[in-house]
Amino acid sequence: MPAHEYQKLVGSEQVIIVGAGPGGAVLSYLLAKAGVRVTLIERHQDFSREFRGEILMPGGLEPLDQIGLWEDLEKVSHVKLDGINIYVDQKRAWSLEFTDSAYSRYRPRWISQPHFLEMLVEKSALYSNFRLLRGTRVRDLIWDNNRVTGVITDDKDSANRLFGDLIIGTDGRSSIVRARSGISYKSDAMPMDIVWVKIPRGELRLNKALRAYIGGGRLLICAPTYDDHIQLGFVIKKGSFRELRNMGISHLMDLIAEHADPIMESHLHLIRETAPKPFLLSTVSDRVDRWSLPGLLLLGDAAHTISPVGGQGLNLAIRDSIVAANHLIPALLSGANATLLDEASLSIEKERIKEIVTIQKLQARPPKILLRNTWWTKILFGIISAFGKGRTIALPSDGIFGKMAWGVSEVKWLGFDSKEQKP
Repeated sequence: MPAHEYQKLVGSEQVIIVGAGPGGAVLSYLLAKAGVRVTLIERHQDFSREFRGEILMPGGLEPLDQIGLWEDLEKVSHVKLDGINIYVDQKRAWSLEFTDSAYSRYRPRWISQPHFLEMLVEKSALYSNFRLLRGTRVRDLIWDNNRVTGVITDDKDSANRLFGDLIIGTDGRSSIVRARSGISYKSDAMPMDIVWVKIPRGELRLNKALRAYIGGGRLLICAPTYDDHIQLGFVIKKGSFRELRNMGISHLMDLIAEHADPIMESHLHLIRETAPKPFLLSTVSDRVDRWSLPGLLLLGDAAHTISPVGGQGLNLAIRDSIVAANHLIPALLSGANATLLDEASLSIEKERIKEIVTIQKLQARPPKILLRNTWWTKILFGIISAFGKGRTIALPSDGIFGKMAWGVSEVKWLGFDSKEQKP
């Protein structure tokens, strides 16, 4: 479309954030509270998604507490998880509990991401320097002398150019900002996909623990959710979903049931005819070669698409955004000098990259073992089961699990004098 056909909005923002996921919503709130003019663009009218990360680990909970959102977070629909029950070949092998004192306040929870995002944008909307554009799709970036200066958007009624001092892409794994920027990325081969389906709990009594069923080259995750349902994540070999889908939903549920304990198996058979249509999550793990260009910054899955292993995506996006706010707010409040903004963007990547690389490496290991059905994995799982004997142990807050729970790097909100622009 020729440039003259676009309607240019009067004035420009300091920051335009594309994608109102957790990362974009948290960053918008922090910037707005500090007095920065910010526009948050979301292509959907609401925050409902077929798949969304909904596990808040301590590494995501603690930063939210730091920025003053704890009381608001407690009101978001959620289930606090007591631990993880691990089953091998349908028999309970271990019960891992969050009894370490480190988890007393920051116990992992399964939240409603739509409620969480609505809370964040409502908090941001208290400031007149914040604007949310729902149902608005970004089509392209605007460049001026090799610098990104804005975005081109459209909706049902018009097409517009929006200009800003800094454009931030937090629009997830299918980031249009990343694609239009031309920034290259490297992908890690992932051997798995996930069949994602939420079923009613019915009369089934469940404790507030996540269940992991391993064995036979499969992995099944069952989690209690805030809306009296059970979230199923059935991990399959990449590319095998078409064959499973052709079986029909009821037969697929029977297959899933084969890997559950007897009580869960019976429940899955009971609801097999009424189970909702499953959703396929094609797992991806990648990382861009650079997070920024002049006038442009990528964060969250747009910069480093995270696999679902260990429930990391939501938490890393939040941590990215708090570090980003620490660096960007001083530059923005001092006049939004282009050089300062570009230096701040480089500093954000430098501070965050170690944690991202470490977590992605940790995520890559379990699927390579759990999805094998060989003689040595059968022996390994047999040893795990025999040694566990259903015993209960406390999950540590350090070591490998500690890194997945709390993160690798320290993330500390520096805080800024609020220049609130409330109506």
